[in-house]
Amino acid sequence: MMDYLAWRGDLDFGACPLNEVDALILCQLSYMKFDGLVRPDFAKTKEKSLTLAKLAKAFEAAPDYEERSNMGAVINPLSPELLKEAGKSRRFGELEVSAFINKIDELNDEQFSAVTFSCGRTWNFIAYRGTDDSIVGWKEDCQLAYMDSVPAQLDALAYFGAAAEALKGNFYLGGHSKGGNLALYSAAKAEGKLQKRILTVYDNDGPGFPEDFFSSPGYLAVADRIRTFVPRLSIVGMLFSNGGNYVTVENELKDMVMQHDPFSWQAGPLSFVVCDKLGDESEFVGKTLNEWFRTLSTEEKKVFVESVFQVLEGSNAKTNFDLTKNWFESLVGMKKTLDALPKSSRETMRKNIQLLVKIVADEFKKKISADMPHLGIAL
Repeated sequence: MMDYLAWRGDLDFGACPLNEVDALILCQLSYMKFDGLVRPDFAKTKEKSLTLAKLAKAFEAAPDYEERSNMGAVINPLSPELLKEAGKSRRFGELEVSAFINKIDELNDEQFSAVTFSCGRTWNFIAYRGTDDSIVGWKEDCQLAYMDSVPAQLDALAYFGAAAEALKGNFYLGGHSKGGNLALYSAAKAEGKLQKRILTVYDNDGPGFPEDFFSSPGYLAVADRIRTFVPRLSIVGMLFSNGGNYVTVENELKDMVMQHDPFSWQAGPLSFVVCDKLGDESEFVGKTLNEWFRTLSTEEKKVFVESVFQVLEGSNAKTNFDLTKNWFESLVGMKKTLDALPKSSRETMRKNIQLLVKIVADEFKKKISADMPHLGIAL
């Protein structure tokens, strides 16, 4: 993304329309801690507008800059530098920024954040934040496995409705990780008159949905405007069903987990660098985890997720950064909470983990059997 800014930063959107790489940059900027710097509503007058150039300077000059720049354990620490360079560029600097929302609700297991970038009255880009460093955000991700709608999805839809009422022009919706899921959910669940104002939906390695989501009237109404991108060794983007329509992006890293990081996605001057197919490792992990999800009942999934995060909450950590910073104290607290769980919950956890191990072993055997003929080995 940094290279792309160097290549295309001098061209405004009139000279070169918004593309998939621009979308990923705006999605990554949604991870920034804009609290107190961007108004929480939609600016309706020029006098109240805030450009990205001004925001980048305000961010750097903030007295709590060091705290704002700490992206935690899971978000790339280069994000503040991306904001700075985007703000200085002709391409992004004049975009108006509004309606930054950052909501953490531990009582209702919700982590939701969004921000809107507007190019005059031509178009608006709603960037939904993916899972941040908060433990509650990771719990909500896991709840996607058994809940029809999680709180962040409902808030994402409401946010789109409020933006459409307040702003002129059409809309791009986008997000990375869970943010991609929120963008797709909002587009599919929106009223028909709002769907007509959607230009493109950008889903960047977001977790999927149940199979029937992709045959719903709402999804079908916007299906031709959805662009889904995953790295070659995607894990998150292979969770649940993604409808099978995605573009695989080349990545400069070998590590499967780290390929989820947008900074590692390879891009050219106009688009991503794509590869022919998903990596074998990604297909194996996706197939294994999804088979496990399908095998468990809704109640088993719920008990497992609730039990795991009850143990994590025993660490008293609010973020992944807290968890790793005080790892010994965290482990002690988690062990105490695990021991205090009801026997039925511990038994469910044990059975579910055993089932996952069995499915992994079975899928591995199938893969080995399928590969042997190609290696010239007779079965």
